[in-house]
Amino acid sequence: MFSFEEIRVFMASCYFIVGCRILQPILSFFFEPWTLKTSESGSLKLKSFDILADIKPFYESRVRGKKSFLLKFSGMKNLSYLDREDVTLYTVSEEEFVFVRTKAGVDLYNVDQYPFLYEIQHSAAVEVFTAPHSAVLRYLRRKPARDGRNISYLHNHGRCGSTLIANMMYKTKQFIVQSEPNSIMGLALMINRKDHVISRRSVQYLDLIRATFLLSCPDPNKKYFIKAFPCFTLSLLPLLKQALPGIRELFNHRALLPTIVSFKKLFDHNFTKVGTEGICLLPVNYRNLWKKIRTDHEEGEKAGAFQILAQVHAFLQETQDRDDIKTFSYECLMEKKEEFTMRLLKEVGIGEEYLHEALSALEKHSQTKSETFQMLTSISRGIDSSVSHGCMEWIRTFAYEELGIDIDSKTGHYSTLM
Repeated sequence: MFSFEEIRVFMASCYFIVGCRILQPILSFFFEPWTLKTSESGSLKLKSFDILADIKPFYESRVRGKKSFLLKFSGMKNLSYLDREDVTLYTVSEEEFVFVRTKAGVDLYNVDQYPFLYEIQHSAAVEVFTAPHSAVLRYLRRKPARDGRNISYLHNHGRCGSTLIANMMYKTKQFIVQSEPNSIMGLALMINRKDHVISRRSVQYLDLIRATFLLSCPDPNKKYFIKAFPCFTLSLLPLLKQALPGIRELFNHRALLPTIVSFKKLFDHNFTKVGTEGICLLPVNYRNLWKKIRTDHEEGEKAGAFQILAQVHAFLQETQDRDDIKTFSYECLMEKKEEFTMRLLKEVGIGEEYLHEALSALEKHSQTKSETFQMLTSISRGIDSSVSHGCMEWIRTFAYEELGIDIDSKTGHYSTLM
């Protein structure tokens, strides 16, 4: 039999545990935002996770009011937790995959409501989980092999109608559409940081690329359409088909001058900063080339153009002996809507019967629900978005002499892509 003192101590302990459970959310509200210590014991640890670490200060206002957040991180002991529908891959770091659990009832893939996946994953996140590369790769090896044939991937250089195309695919209801997933961006930036040129011989990254895409597109019985984050994901071009032989790749572009003007309208006075600071996020061969040719005069516009041209150049390099990455242009979409859409539907593997649904996306602006777009456009009205003739001539000369890209002086189209 237990003594009265032993029973009293046991009951007091129970009250203490229950009280802590009740008080934890209240105490967390006040203390967790300033807590930067990491617990060394157990699988649960608390730390500050800056979701914009890779691209800050390049996009300091990418998600309004939330540059970083503090959440409980759990080191996953049972990776079957990844099979939950409310747990999705958020990004990839040098050592870990980062997952988020999002609020119940939030449809992350409702492109009408949430044009960019990174925004809603961030704002709806309630918990973050990390798992080392090695553990996740072992977990995936136990699953049936997949070659990515249910994934369509749209390369693009930005401000070229790629978000509209993603919305068109969403309207068909045949795809889970992911527009600018942070997981792909994080993967590409991690590769871009390397001090060696990325090529088809860079096979050391194939397992991570395969894992990132399969975790982002977990259901083998559903079709996925991924619209890449522009410019900085170009390092994936020579590797993606090797990692996932069944994936469908597309490339969307727009004439250079209207693309630059569109970027200037979006970023207004920050365009120079965006242009120059974005260079550091490119692969090393492009970073080195910029150091060689950079000038102080109108450097922001030139740097912005350089990033666009880098994406075009990477595509042209990769397709010298390939014809399986199909090209599309913004101009064709605007001028020949039905012809463009019919060809697009064919390339992503669905029928012409979805033409009407896809074209219905053209009836509204595809980014108006985006927090980033609303914030940027609210401060960019009345900004001079023109590009000087001298600057354009410098860009055309550089593109031809350094990258072998011929740009028509009248239309601004890439002659090599038309």
